[in-house]
Amino acid sequence: MKIDPFVALETVLRESETKGSEIVSVFDSLNRVIAKKVQSGRNLPPRDNSAMDGFAVRYEDIETIPAAVKIKGLIKAGDNIDSLKIEKGECYRIMTGAFVPEGADTVVELEATEEEENSKVKIVKEKKRGANIRKRGEDIGKGDLIDMSGYPVNAYRQSRLISVGTTVLPVYRKPKVAIIATGDELEYPSAGVNEDKIIDSNSFFIKSTLDNMGIDAQYIGISKDNVEDLIDIFSGLENYDVIVTSAGISFGDYDVMTNAAEKLGINWLFTTVNQKPGKPFSFGKRDGSLIFSLPGNPVSSAFCTYFYLQPALRKMMGYKMYHNKQITAELNGKFHKRNERVHFNRVNIVYDDNRFFAVPYDSQGSHLISSLVVSNGFAVIDADKTGEIPSGKQLKVYVYDFESIF
Repeated sequence: MKIDPFVALETVLRESETKGSEIVSVFDSLNRVIAKKVQSGRNLPPRDNSAMDGFAVRYEDIETIPAAVKIKGLIKAGDNIDSLKIEKGECYRIMTGAFVPEGADTVVELEATEEEENSKVKIVKEKKRGANIRKRGEDIGKGDLIDMSGYPVNAYRQSRLISVGTTVLPVYRKPKVAIIATGDELEYPSAGVNEDKIIDSNSFFIKSTLDNMGIDAQYIGISKDNVEDLIDIFSGLENYDVIVTSAGISFGDYDVMTNAAEKLGINWLFTTVNQKPGKPFSFGKRDGSLIFSLPGNPVSSAFCTYFYLQPALRKMMGYKMYHNKQITAELNGKFHKRNERVHFNRVNIVYDDNRFFAVPYDSQGSHLISSLVVSNGFAVIDADKTGEIPSGKQLKVYVYDFESIF
């Protein structure tokens, strides 16, 4: 019996687990997923400091406006203020980021003053006590915990970590992934490929997708459509966490993955999904490896990579948010659905007048690689919907190319 695709996805995710953690340099941590909370090694700011160019004063001296106070000197950002102190009727001219000296509790910005002779400044606007002062530890205190666990390191997060003195970082280990294509009709990309052969673009799509995720997937090569060749290739893959195969997963005489599964020791958790494209997609386990067996048609392979493999790998990488993103869009055109499978139809999402519109691709054939390039999302049509899906219908859409929309 064919499994529902959303049940299949939950089955895949249930079996996808992280592979432990390791310590890396924070400077080499971009795109790695943080595994634990990190403790701040310092206060930010380290001391009370000025948020403006102005004058550091005692609030008592400027409570009644106008007020004149004597300028004792200038404090710049980075100056040592250990020996500085202001008394009654005194102030320091202070620059943005400079530490506030002892005795001062307020900074008056330049725009609220008028300088007078004899090293005095006149305060002409009322200020609240504590105005324009950034407090010690206001951003973060020494010893405070930063919880970014489950999120990948980007420039913003890396900057935060470096700012508190972090030098090494616990991150989740990346899963090891192997990619195998199957089929006598396939050839490797080269200048001399027989035009009657099919270039193995599926494997490179999968590898490039995983490379973009920060996973160094290994392309093992092409297996011929015989069981012995496939078994020989699998014999060296014991240390991989995930093995992805392309084609050979239906039930014909030459569907090599299906025919070799028992000898390979694969325990299938499901072998057929009630979906279009990608009905033959199969998922199982072999010793410590997860097996993702994708159909050979390029659209089917790409869809299953997006819908099943990527969320599974994100979860294995430690992502807190590992599900694919979806939106609701208004169908601008129509579909005709003839069967009771869940359809994931290619559409081009357009954002206009604060709404998303889904424009159908002309043909939904699973061999049309061009449809993946022109489109940017998969519109979901439930299994129980058949016949015409009219224009104006609100559909759930999984978007795989957000950059083409915004």
